[in-house]
Amino acid sequence: MNFEKEKAKNGQWTLKLNGRYIYSKYNPQREATKNIISDFDIQASGYILIGLGLGYHLAALCELIDTNKSVQVVALNEEERIVFHSIEQDFPFAQYNIKIGSFQDIEWNGNLQIIIPQVWMNTIDEEHPLYFSLADIKMKQVTYKQSAEQMVENFSFNSALNHFDLVEQKARISQRKNACLVASGPSLKDTVEWLKEQQKELYILCVGSALNFLLNHGVVPNAVIISDPKDNIYYQVNHTAYTGHLFYLSTANYKTVQAYAHSKTILLQEGYSLAERQATDLSYPLLETGGSVATTGFSLLEYFGFATIFLFGQDLGFEAEETHVVGSTSGRIVSADEKLIEIPSNRGTSIHTTLNLYSYLKWFESKCASTKIRVYNTAYNGAVINNAQLVQYEKFLSLLKEC
Repeated sequence: MNFEKEKAKNGQWTLKLNGRYIYSKYNPQREATKNIISDFDIQASGYILIGLGLGYHLAALCELIDTNKSVQVVALNEEERIVFHSIEQDFPFAQYNIKIGSFQDIEWNGNLQIIIPQVWMNTIDEEHPLYFSLADIKMKQVTYKQSAEQMVENFSFNSALNHFDLVEQKARISQRKNACLVASGPSLKDTVEWLKEQQKELYILCVGSALNFLLNHGVVPNAVIISDPKDNIYYQVNHTAYTGHLFYLSTANYKTVQAYAHSKTILLQEGYSLAERQATDLSYPLLETGGSVATTGFSLLEYFGFATIFLFGQDLGFEAEETHVVGSTSGRIVSADEKLIEIPSNRGTSIHTTLNLYSYLKWFESKCASTKIRVYNTAYNGAVINNAQLVQYEKFLSLLKEC
C-alpha cells in the first residue's frame, strides 16, 4: 500500500492511496463528513470504523456521537498509522473512547455498526487480506440500505398473517433423517435425476428460484423457501402447479407470500431488530440467515434436526458465464470485464465466483465445520466446500441406505 500526503486546495492535508485520493483534493474534511453522515446509525451502541487515514472520517464520526460510545478504528496497515501521526490533529480525540488496532483486535460487544467509507473500497486493492471481507460487508450494507423500507413493509404485512407455526412444523418432520437443500446452481442439471428417483426417501427443501426447474423435471419438493424482499420473486412460487409448504422470511416480499394460497410458515431472523423483538414476545425460534436464501434454508434444516443434508445445485461458482442453471428464475450473465475470484472446483480445476457467492461459500464452510450434521455436496463442477464431502451417484445411493 502506497500512501502519499499532499496539501489540498483549502490548505488541509489530503491523502492518496495507490494513486487514488481517499479525501477530496479541495476540501477533505468536508467530504469525509458527508461520507460519515450518509452511513451513520445513531442507534448503534458503538462503532467500528474501517480506515484511519488522516483521521477525517474519525473526526466526523466523533462529532456525531456521545463521548461514552466506543469507536474501534481498523488501520489497514502500519504505514497508515505512521501517516496519521505525521500531521497535527486539531480535533480533540483524547476525550473520546477510541481504540486503534487491526481487524483481529475488534471486540464484538453490543450493537456495533461497521462503517466502511466507500473511498477505502475504491482505493485498496484485491491483494489486501481484508479486501474481500470488507467488500462483502459493504455490499450487504448497500443492499440492506436500498431495501430497508420495503423490508419494514414486508415485515408488517407478513407478521399480520399469523403463520407462526415453526415449532409445529418441526414436530411433524422430526422423524426424517435425510434432507436435501436444493439451490439453482448450474450443476443441478446434472443431478436433478437423482432427486427424481429418490424423492420419496428424502425431505426436499428448495429455494424459490429452483422450484420451476424441479417441477419441470418431475421433482416435487416437500417445501420451498423464499427470502428476497423484492417484487421480482413473485412468480417463483405463484402461477406454478406447486401446492406444497412455503417457508418465508419475515422480510420476504409480502405480495408473493399473500398470493400463495397453500400452507406457509414465517421465519424470524437473527440480526433484524423487528424480528428479534417479535421472537422474544412470542417465544418463537430465531434463525441465522447467512445472507442468502440457501444459507437460510440450511439453518432451517439444522433447526429441524436432520442428521444428514445433501447439497444440490450449491455450486457457489461457475465455469462459463451463467451463474445459475438454465431454467431457474435467478442468475445472470457475467460480463467479461467483471472482477471475479478464482476458486478450486470439486473436479480439480479452477472456476470463478462473484463476491456475494464467495461470501456464501465461506458461510457454508464455517457452518459445516461447526455443525453436527453430516453434510454432503453433489456439485461436481461447483466450488469445493470444506467440510462438505463431494459425493457422486453411487455414493449418494449408499448413504441413503445407511441412514
